Amino acid sequence: MANGTGAAVTEAARLDEIGFPEFTCKLVTDVFDALVSANIRQTEAYVELLKAVSESLSDYINNTKDDIDGGQILQFLAQVLPPENPGTADTPTKVVTGTNLTSDDADALNEALSVPAEAGVTGNNEVAGDGALDQNGVTAIMDAVAIRLAANKYDLLKEMVKQGILRIVVESGCIETRLTFTTYGSSFYQKNSSNYHRDSFRFKAKARTGGLVSLWAKASASTAYSSINIRTTKETQRDISGSRVQIFGGVTLNIKTDYLPLNQ
Repeated sequence: MANGTGAAVTEAARLDEIGFPEFTCKLVTDVFDALVSANIRQTEAYVELLKAVSESLSDYINNTKDDIDGGQILQFLAQVLPPENPGTADTPTKVVTGTNLTSDDADALNEALSVPAEAGVTGNNEVAGDGALDQNGVTAIMDAVAIRLAANKYDLLKEMVKQGILRIVVESGCIETRLTFTTYGSSFYQKNSSNYHRDSFRFKAKARTGGLVSLWAKASASTAYSSINIRTTKETQRDISGSRVQIFGGVTLNIKTDYLPLNQ
């Protein structure tokens, strides 16, 4: 029968195959790489922001207005010029082909579309007029909205530069690795047996006469003996062995945020 404890000891002897030092080394390396990568990404964001605000407003609008998607344009128009009956209208804004804009509608839209003179846009981007809108008119208004949204982004970037960029830095940290290696083994043997024995002896006799005046008499006798022996045996043997390995890695970083002024 196998020895479960011996098998468990054999498993424990294979501890070197787990590669715990390699695991710890990779954990430290991955944490270091993550910190360096995060710092590089923050630096790249700073560079992109400085590059953006170093352009003139006119150049920034020309370089970014095509990146404004239709959803942003519709959201702008829905806020500035919503339909008269928003609950029943098919579109979120009045600016659709075939709609008649009043002079008040045109004034409200032009006021929202206007950009500073340094943007270099003809008529300060005020393209809306009263009357029926055709497809060319709708397209002109949507292009003007894209210009206005690009100018808004430029203004936002300039404000970010004034405030400084929020960055994340690591103050201190702790890298922890832990290995738990457990082996166990057991052997179990059980044997149960039972005996059954029975002896039996029987005697049988009988007599019979032919009648009251018969001179003949009949008699017989017999004996019987039996012996039963039964032996049952139940045998159970079980051997259990195994090992359990737990590898734990943890990283604790204490971080803080601060602002890095970019306009110094």
